[in-house]
Amino acid sequence: MKFTNDFFSPTSTDPADDLVQLIDSYSLENVNYQKVTHWYHEANPVAMTDALCDGIIYRKRNGEYYALTSFLAGKPINIELFGAKGDSTTDDTQAFLKAADFVNRLYDFVSVDPNDPVEKYSLELQSVTLVGDSLIGYKITDTVLFKKPVNFLVNKIFYRGTSNKTVLIFQNSFKNTITTNISGTPGTNVSSDDYIGILLQGSQHCKMYLGASFFTKGIVCDANDSPGIFSGFAWNEIQLKSMQSNLDAFVIRNTNNGWANANRVIGGEFGSFTGLLDANTVTRRRTFVKFEKDGASKGCNSWLFLNQSFEWGLDIEPWETLCFDFSAAPCFGISISEPRIEIKKGERIGIFHRGSEFNFNSNQIHYLTYFTDQNGIKYIGEKPIVLLDEDLSQDLKTNGSDSHFYIKNLEPFNEFSGLFPNADYDNQFCQVFKINNHNTNLWVQWHRYPQFVLFDEDRNVITDSTLLQSQVDLLDFRPQDYWVAPGITSDVKIIKIGAEDDGDYVNNMSFIPQAKYVGIIQRPYENSKLKVMINRADRGKIEKVKFLEIPEETYSTVNDLSDSSMIGFNFNTGEKFYNFNTHKTSVIKESGVGSVLSGYTVDAVAGSRMFTINTGDMNKLSLGAMFYINTAGGTVRFKIAAKAGNIITANIPSHITINNADITFPICTYDIY
Repeated sequence: MKFTNDFFSPTSTDPADDLVQLIDSYSLENVNYQKVTHWYHEANPVAMTDALCDGIIYRKRNGEYYALTSFLAGKPINIELFGAKGDSTTDDTQAFLKAADFVNRLYDFVSVDPNDPVEKYSLELQSVTLVGDSLIGYKITDTVLFKKPVNFLVNKIFYRGTSNKTVLIFQNSFKNTITTNISGTPGTNVSSDDYIGILLQGSQHCKMYLGASFFTKGIVCDANDSPGIFSGFAWNEIQLKSMQSNLDAFVIRNTNNGWANANRVIGGEFGSFTGLLDANTVTRRRTFVKFEKDGASKGCNSWLFLNQSFEWGLDIEPWETLCFDFSAAPCFGISISEPRIEIKKGERIGIFHRGSEFNFNSNQIHYLTYFTDQNGIKYIGEKPIVLLDEDLSQDLKTNGSDSHFYIKNLEPFNEFSGLFPNADYDNQFCQVFKINNHNTNLWVQWHRYPQFVLFDEDRNVITDSTLLQSQVDLLDFRPQDYWVAPGITSDVKIIKIGAEDDGDYVNNMSFIPQAKYVGIIQRPYENSKLKVMINRADRGKIEKVKFLEIPEETYSTVNDLSDSSMIGFNFNTGEKFYNFNTHKTSVIKESGVGSVLSGYTVDAVAGSRMFTINTGDMNKLSLGAMFYINTAGGTVRFKIAAKAGNIITANIPSHITINNADITFPICTYDIY
């Protein structure tokens, strides 16, 4: 059996048979060639010429033309017939370019009746099928452009060219099947928006099974009204494979008045391998599914995203967090159903960034009616306005017993009367927000045992159980964990969330019309934080207010600093305390305790920072408190840096060994204004 290149060589002496059986010189498969006088389809015969002879599917020998019989019969064409090796090492670019050149020569229509001009409106575009069966994969280094419809079934392609161009381009697909997976170079520069794995321009009624990894844009669906390209991208079914480590993974683009609608996108593994996106080349936030649009184009509509899977690493900062970005296109009828998201505590889950009428459904994540920004903060649209961001572990002052606190800038709340200063219940604190529009969404991130109260227009606490239950129904996350709790008296009712031992909560709520103010309550715990936000578009609809008019940067009290209630509190120079009884502010001049701490004796060893308390109430000692010891060697001042049991650790070591020595706590000095 002869090889094809031998038979068709200029020096071949074989008889000019009408039908020849050969072995292909590249693929080594059996092939048949038939002598022809016309190009391809008998319904629209075109006389064969040298211009139509590609040298692979159509070949010329001794003035005669031959065509591959499997092509004439409509069978698939192996990419290896064009010279591809498929060993993942040999550069097969020229083979793919030859295949594309052949496809681009095809006529547009197949007419059932060539004598009937109306037949062309059947829009049954002619196409061929290219297959690549290598299990190892094909390597290419340049752009391959298919201008005419083609069924492309080449499962594994590696691109190792420059990172500033598109690799595979399919134009004018119609009722085609495209199945391929292409991988760029891991860790390459992804700064060029032209670094695209697969670009689909003008497509309708197609089935696609696509994957693209390590590109700036993995897959781009382009609705483009440029000459020679069908303007729409519609009625396609796209099943996604691996979409790893792309900056923008799946992009829907409307340009030059193109239009994209009625497409279904199924599956897809969106994520990254840590370190395989070059962080030095990333200049914008990453997206999983992105919409792009110019000013002239029509909107996107009727896209269904079903069962996408999202998982991410820490390969770029900010982390890849946008699941769907509608910021550039007016989109209508967009549905996202049952995404699979790997939730990592403390990391972002995903965002809808300025969408238009989208529907979201998930049995995995019930509470994500709205998606989340960094640190789990929920918002819709642009970055929210932060109305309050308090770290209660920083501006917190305690007398050491964990039962009596003061917190800067927050108002004390008690369960007897509501929002009024009361020294008996000053271990809860509140921030009040005025509700100018009850349909506005407020987001709250709180740490452990969140609670809030509602006030009417007269600033009275709302206690009607029916109204409060209606408010509970407006909360977005796990309503079974909410309940209305009575205060110490009937004058107060509180909405509580979760258990006292539970961790962080993030909640989104609008409000019942009767609520004119909301008081966000937070008890002081270790690492306790409180953050409250609204969308930028809702500026002014909810605003932070103060019922008690506490001056800025002050702790609220109902006592003077010298009162016995201040025993155990340590005060630092510059701190301010506002007294609601006198309506005056005290400013600390010199650090010390507010009231006398007496009866304390200690043991210490020279050179050690550890002091053993022999007598005195340890609960009255707080971190930062100053004390001094009078000895024959003089007075030495110490500061409490830590305490455990009856042991306190000072900031400096004892200069002598002492036994049952009296220690003295200096009284702070302050001015009152």
